[in-house]
Parts: sequence; structure tokens; C-alpha cells
Amino acid sequence: MNSEKLMNRRNFLKLGAKAGGGALALSVIPIKLIAGEEVGEDEALAQAMGYVVDASAVDTTKFPKRAGEEGAKQFCNNCALYAGDADSETAPCSIFQNRPVRGAGWCNAWVAKT
Repeated sequence: MNSEKLMNRRNFLKLGAKAGGGALALSVIPIKLIAGEEVGEDEALAQAMGYVVDASAVDTTKFPKRAGEEGAKQFCNNCALYAGDADSETAPCSIFQNRPVRGAGWCNAWVAKT
């Protein structure tokens, strides 16, 4: 028989050591799951997009898209990128990697739902 394919005690112990070392390395690495965390206004992407949790707080000199009568109708909950119902308090937004945003919020990526 071919000794490379044979599972003997030596190969079994080598495999166990590799698997154990890999598991140990993975347990040392801190893993932070942010998929469920709501987007904060202080995050870099949120600031770049002009995201605010309250659309009435938008600086319209900086983001004129939100100014005027048409702009006043723009909210996250009526944006095409908002993956929730219009009456949802929060829902995932594709701009922020499907992390939740406030329905009453706004950002410069707003696009009318069709």
C-alpha cells in the first residue's frame, strides 16, 4: 500500500496538530459582527454621504439635494435603497452594506422608489 494515503498514527497526529493550531489561531483573532449594528452619524462613510438619523437636521448648504419642497419629501424610508417598509423605524440600506438606518433619516444617495 502507498504510505502517503495510509492514515497511520503519525499522519493522524500531524493532522490533529494542524487543526488544533488553526482553531487556536482563529480563537485569538477578535471577530466583531457589525452587520446588525445601526449606522452611526459619526462613521466615515455616513459623514461622506451626509447621513443623519433625523432628516430635518440636514445641512442644505452642504447637501442642496435635500433643500426645497421636493427635498423635504426625501427620507430613508421612501428611498429605493431602503430595504424595509415605509413605516419601519429602521431597515437595512444597501449603501451601508445592508446595515440598519433610521427611516426618518436621510443621506445624499437618496433615490426615489419607483
